[in-house]
Amino acid sequence: MISRIDLRVIIILAVIIGIGGCMTLVFMYHKDAQLREQVLTETRLAAAGIDLDTIRNFHGSDADLTNPAYISMKEKMVSIKAAEPLSRFVYIMGQRDDGGVFFYVDSESPGTDGYSPPGQDYTEVSDQVRELFTTGKAGIVGPTTDRWGTWISGLLPIQDPKTGTIIGVFGIDIDARNWTLITLYAGVPPLVGTLLIVAIFLSFITINRRKDEENEKLAISEQAYRESEARLSAILQSSPAFQFVIDQNHTVISWNRALEKFSGIPASEMIGTKNHWKAFFPTERPLLVDALLDRNFQILNELYGDSCHPSDLIDGAYEMTRYYPEMKENGIWLYILAAPYKNDQGEIIGAVETLIDVTERHRAEEAVKEAVKKLNLLSSITRHDILNKITMLQGLMMLIAEAVEHDPESSEYVKMGKGAINAIKKQIEFTRTYQDIGLNKPEWNEISDIILNVSKELIIKDISLSISLDGIQVYADPLIRKVFYNLMDNSIRHGEGITRICCTYDIQDDTLVIRYADDGMGVSPDEKTLIFEKGYGKNSGLGMFLAREILSITHITIRETGEYQKGALFEILVPKGMYRFSHPEQSLS
Repeated sequence: MISRIDLRVIIILAVIIGIGGCMTLVFMYHKDAQLREQVLTETRLAAAGIDLDTIRNFHGSDADLTNPAYISMKEKMVSIKAAEPLSRFVYIMGQRDDGGVFFYVDSESPGTDGYSPPGQDYTEVSDQVRELFTTGKAGIVGPTTDRWGTWISGLLPIQDPKTGTIIGVFGIDIDARNWTLITLYAGVPPLVGTLLIVAIFLSFITINRRKDEENEKLAISEQAYRESEARLSAILQSSPAFQFVIDQNHTVISWNRALEKFSGIPASEMIGTKNHWKAFFPTERPLLVDALLDRNFQILNELYGDSCHPSDLIDGAYEMTRYYPEMKENGIWLYILAAPYKNDQGEIIGAVETLIDVTERHRAEEAVKEAVKKLNLLSSITRHDILNKITMLQGLMMLIAEAVEHDPESSEYVKMGKGAINAIKKQIEFTRTYQDIGLNKPEWNEISDIILNVSKELIIKDISLSISLDGIQVYADPLIRKVFYNLMDNSIRHGEGITRICCTYDIQDDTLVIRYADDGMGVSPDEKTLIFEKGYGKNSGLGMFLAREILSITHITIRETGEYQKGALFEILVPKGMYRFSHPEQSLS
């Protein structure tokens, strides 16, 4: 039985389609009339150049084939056809005393399909064409069908202006198929408009129905939410961990307040649905709790691999720590525990998933691991350099011991010994200065504050400092200030008269690019990578090497991209998750 709403929809659709159909027919009729008027006008214009005396010299027989008048008119027909893009045949017809219609001349070449020799009878002639020899009134005839096809014809009687006698009929044939296509195309706009209106109307109806369905689902969800609150609120709602519960059908029956705040999805929108994946992934996929409930260990292995393992504390539970790059602004690390949910009889009736944000802990652990590696590298380098200098010092001291007091050469040996000792001192000082690399937990650093403090420490004079980094914080080793200290110190020492230092940033494919630029001499192309190697440089050769190492603790990289003799340009590339903006309104684009 059709409801009132469905009947109303059918009536409205019928009205829309009816009006659209009528408009389509009107457009097609108007185009047909327009084409007929156009063809008739073109027929009149083409006939204006036909010489009546030439037609009077026709015999209407094969004798015309050598008649100069026929030959001249044949060329005229060909040129008219070439000038009319829609035309197929151009011709002049005559009428015999017995009323039969024949062709005087046409536009086709002898031997081609459609050629009519002079005097050929037109046996398929319609009554409308015959009437033209009597009425002398021009018009559009068709569509008519003959041995050559179906045509729309523009016909114009040729009259003797003195006697009024009709001596022939000039005609232009247009293929009716082309004519039909043109008129059909004219009806496309209203037809498309009608279909568009129908689509919009149906979309409106569909949206309304879906809204009604969603309202019904919402009512069911609210009821389920109230019931689940009564059963689980004492356990879950007060928990600071993110927790939710699904039943055997993977339908959410509890969504605690901590998870509401974390995901931004209220429980009223989640209870009664199977959309719990939306809080963690952009597209639908099973979560750990789903795989656990289905006992689908293959999915567990495919999705999470070795990172997922049975819990040591809860029987039947699984746990893992996983990174979610799409969550929050800079990604997040979560510890996840999925455990079966049982009734009083010990039957599994659902599953509970508990999530804890361990992002800061994970970042700290990773940074410590990286720092230990850097410390080992640093110790190795320092020990190697010290041993080399000690070896040299030992050799020099042996020579001094063998030398004679007041021997001139002894002073030279002493001088060399002092140089070696000074070198050892620098290495020891270097070790003391940078001994804290990686020992302290990485932290969020306000970059603009660091640069300002460094500029004050170096006491910059006659150099303008521009900083456009307000709100940018970078997760890095606290020694990141040494990176900017070295950059600014190098600008002052080696920039050769710099007047400006500029610090800016932008975002490229989720990577923060901090740019430090000066207007000094810059770095030559063959040194752009060498300056980050240990021992390369004009002083200790360690400043930029250590800058690179300090940044790499939290996976930050540095490169020089400036144009030589126009200034240095260092780009510090901070990956997603290692930067943030202290001002919420700060744009990331």
